[in-house]
Amino acid sequence: MIKTLFLNLVLFLSIVLVTPLSAETVVLLHSNDIHGIYKPFKLKTDGSDRFVGGMEAASHYIDFLREKEKNVLLIDCGDLMTGTMAAELEYEGVTGGVMIEFLNRLQCDMWCIGNHDFDLGKKNALDLVGLAKFPTVMANLVYKEDRKPFLSNPYHVLEIQEIRIGFIGLMEENFLVEVQRESIDGLDVLPIIPTLQSRIPELDKASDLIVVIYHGKFHEALDIAKSVKGIDIILVAAEDGRFEVVDGVLVQSTFGHLRTLGYIKVEVKNDRVTDFEHDHIWLWADKKLNPSPEIASLVKDVDEAIGSEYAKVIGKAAKDHTCLGETVENALGNWITDAMCWKTHADIGFQNSGGIRADIREGPISKNDIFKVSPFRNSIVVFKLTGQQIKDLLEHDVEKDWDRLQVSGLSYRYYPKQKKPLGERVDFVQINGETLVQEGRVLHPDKVFTVASNNYLVGQAKDKYFGFAVKEPRNTGALINQVLIAWLEKHKILDYEVEGRITEIIN
Repeated sequence: MIKTLFLNLVLFLSIVLVTPLSAETVVLLHSNDIHGIYKPFKLKTDGSDRFVGGMEAASHYIDFLREKEKNVLLIDCGDLMTGTMAAELEYEGVTGGVMIEFLNRLQCDMWCIGNHDFDLGKKNALDLVGLAKFPTVMANLVYKEDRKPFLSNPYHVLEIQEIRIGFIGLMEENFLVEVQRESIDGLDVLPIIPTLQSRIPELDKASDLIVVIYHGKFHEALDIAKSVKGIDIILVAAEDGRFEVVDGVLVQSTFGHLRTLGYIKVEVKNDRVTDFEHDHIWLWADKKLNPSPEIASLVKDVDEAIGSEYAKVIGKAAKDHTCLGETVENALGNWITDAMCWKTHADIGFQNSGGIRADIREGPISKNDIFKVSPFRNSIVVFKLTGQQIKDLLEHDVEKDWDRLQVSGLSYRYYPKQKKPLGERVDFVQINGETLVQEGRVLHPDKVFTVASNNYLVGQAKDKYFGFAVKEPRNTGALINQVLIAWLEKHKILDYEVEGRITEIIN
């Protein structure tokens, strides 16, 4: 009798152990690069303007999906800060804290801090984390001196309907050249692949699903998927709205600025993904929305806090001025660099394209519009360069081929990388009507020119923009966005063109 009971127990346990667990579904909604967006904005689509984005639209669509689906988690992949006045407001003693409060009221479940969340310094970044009522994960940011982690949570495990989901956060490896040096002084970033390879085994033991929140570029996320075993999903803070499956890993980004939410629905069974759906949920705001009262009231509070001063019209755009296009040169870059020279009387102005953050549409221009174009607290820095240095930095700019320099007081022609080697690409340079470079030869290598640029670019000149460090820079203290406001208040009309300051030699 005892033997029979024992055999029955063994049989029962063996059936329990070999019978697969029932499948469970989980929906991941994710955002990235919100950049202070809390109100809808115009987006050209199919030849017409539509309103998209904003926290009320986010609340409306998130609540709809929570009613429709089960096991919904909301994740943000970083860069809440820098872009609108909302990210400049002090809330609960923290500058930009209202952006975290929006996520609190949206009932966010997880956050990975981004590079622009450090724009106001390390302490403010930590204060933002402290306001969050949800976990913040970051595995590869450390202090240089003692190598201790910047944040206490490299990863965090959430349990929903008996499914354990492990989230691990990672910062892009070029973090140190993406933020003003003084804002992140004392920090370092660990290599991504080794960091994951050391963390994934321990995270795998504690979870059924592993999600990497990667604040970086999409192609880098694809490399991560190929290189590290054990990952199920990678949510990427790239603004390209892509989705790919690489070696069984689901990789997705959104279009950023709250234009879309990423949507991934997975079926999880026996510690693996057995089925999935994916989509991008467009947050159209030109329809009747039903946001939560908590979100609607906070939007109203922010509007009132920003007040009428930044809504004041200070000028007019004669046409659309954009910062992106088919050429390196753009109309806004021409205006911004001209305004730098107007303010400082410099011979030349340089502005990194990545520092121009929004377009200006035809019609009235408010102070808030200017702040969207130049949301960083960058100030104008003046320094000296020789003719040879100018030729060298332009060669570096062509070689780098991203975040290219906008210019004032200077025009140049260059051969593309495929046609000529580094050092022989810049064929012609003219500075205020005087030829500096002719057929690739520097005519006045020792002549000194006064240059105006921004403090971020100057701080990253050696590693990123020029290929050499700037000597004896003088910070004027004049904030670029304030200079742009002053220029527009004086001149009233913004009417710039792409005028051939930067020309690629085709033939």
